[in-house]
Amino acid sequence: MNSPLNIEVKNLDHLGIVAGIIDEIELVDQINKILG
Repeated sequence: MNSPLNIEVKNLDHLGIVAGIIDEIELVDQINKILG
């Protein structure tokens, strides 16, 4: 059975991957342009 810490680490890894992809496609810049 997974300990809460283990689950926490997996979640952080997942968020890191998502953040990396967002950074890679410059999503933040795109949103900033749309919002002005």
